[in-house]
Amino acid sequence: MIGDLNAMAGRLPRTLHAGATIGLISPASPVSAEVVEKGTVLWKERGYNVVVAPHVLDTHPNNSYLAGLDEHRVSDINAFFERDDIDAIQCAGGGYGSMRLLSQIRWDVVRENPKVFIGYSDITSMHLAIARKAGFVTFHGAMLGTMLKSNEETRSQFWRMLEDPAPFGVMPTTQAEIKTLVPGTAEGKLAGGCLTLLAHSCGTPYAPDFRGKIVLIEDVGEPIYRVDRYLTQLKSAGLLEHVAGFVIGSITSWKKNEENPERNTPENLWRDFFAPLGKPTLYGFPFGHEKNPLMLPLGVQARLDATQGSLTLLEAATEPA
Repeated sequence: MIGDLNAMAGRLPRTLHAGATIGLISPASPVSAEVVEKGTVLWKERGYNVVVAPHVLDTHPNNSYLAGLDEHRVSDINAFFERDDIDAIQCAGGGYGSMRLLSQIRWDVVRENPKVFIGYSDITSMHLAIARKAGFVTFHGAMLGTMLKSNEETRSQFWRMLEDPAPFGVMPTTQAEIKTLVPGTAEGKLAGGCLTLLAHSCGTPYAPDFRGKIVLIEDVGEPIYRVDRYLTQLKSAGLLEHVAGFVIGSITSWKKNEENPERNTPENLWRDFFAPLGKPTLYGFPFGHEKNPLMLPLGVQARLDATQGSLTLLEAATEPA
């Protein structure tokens, strides 16, 4: 089956347009009613219809970190992929919990209904699973809370990625300080996401296939030794041997839990870990847990120029309806 899905990899969801319907789900941790309400307004102001899943605002009876029971969260996912009147699915928030649902998702339904699927952070687990089990392009991009805080340039890139079926071209990174770690160029499909979830997928049916890929890596709130551990796990699992190149974002708020921020820095780790791999690598790319993160389509062919600090999307991320 994996061979079949690899052949299908890169299948495109339909381009969005005013009048289309966006479904909101909460596969991970709880979100507030205020965020859902304000995020819904953003979509509606753009001309979209919004359907809020029945369990978006749920909380779990036995803990504070899950947005309700597993069976309820997964029922929202399955229902929205099956419904013909839902054109795209956006995760309301991240946190933790998506990986608990993967074995209960109706992958036959998801595979037959490729739709725009948006999220990041914990939603990396969903991106990995869709790539393995359904084989279509998904979007590592803003959830509701991030949309509300991002600036106009970031929102403009978000809308263009979803509404224009033409290849995006060079990603707009004028607001970021991108640095070259290993110079060179590479081409490959985009893959990756939040490092913690990438590492925790090892040994599961949803572990990524990074062969020939441009791998995206970012995270939030992790001390440097843990980032080192997660990278080492990916390397030890053999997942980094045939990577085409690396686009590293940030470990946002890393100092918060770092005991020795003078010596233990992301930059030092990047040099120690990635330079010996010899693959074109840049860091400081604005995506993921940043205030103004760019949307990146996972599964789309791209060109990385680590020397110039640019990433160019060579293929469309959606196809016209």
